[in-house]
Amino acid sequence: MKDFKFSYDEENDDLFIYLPDSKSKGAVEIGNFVFDFDNQENLVAIQILEASQVLSKLVSKIIELTKIKELKADIINFRNMAMIRLKIITDSEQESINMPIPRIKEKSPALNY
Repeated sequence: MKDFKFSYDEENDDLFIYLPDSKSKGAVEIGNFVFDFDNQENLVAIQILEASQVLSKLVSKIIELTKIKELKADIINFRNMAMIRLKIITDSEQESINMPIPRIKEKSPALNY
């Protein structure tokens, strides 16, 4: 798993998880998630809108987003799906989330510049 940096906008309840030295070449928006990929289809960022609500439905414990110390993420591609593994670490606990997403076969219009 890769160590991702993150920022949490408490006012808008948005969690942005990113690799600091990577650049997005295209994004896929699925519900409250925006997944950014580089030109080799590597995951470089995830934005979670309404993060408190969304994550409370995906994890078994309530996590205060302002207390996150570390985030790790990885993507596993298989057939027509991908699995994003997200590990959230606070001072007192850690929680793992597996999020299946469809693999997008068409190139993003953002890659045509």
